[in-house]
Amino acid sequence: MFSAIRRYLPGPLRSDKPVIPVVRLQGAIGVGGPMRSSLTLSTAAIPLEKAFSFKKAPAVAIIVNSPGGSPVQARLIYQRIKDLAKEKEKDVLVFVEDV
Repeated sequence: MFSAIRRYLPGPLRSDKPVIPVVRLQGAIGVGGPMRSSLTLSTAAIPLEKAFSFKKAPAVAIIVNSPGGSPVQARLIYQRIKDLAKEKEKDVLVFVEDV
């Protein structure tokens, strides 16, 4: 069925080349408040699960823009990424924007 509508899609979506899902993680890790968003395992879990669920993707790209923060939350996020990569048998590419 997909092949029947493929010709109506924009060029990049017609290709059979692999697609790499991208997850953007930004903000202070575990340091939040009422006016500031923070990066925690609970805020990162859904985007990570969604990215690793792409069956045909050979890898997942993660873009990190964070000034740092809680080492406990950083370790929890790291461990979740590591566990998903092992479970789904995917490579992980991490890009750091600012330090």
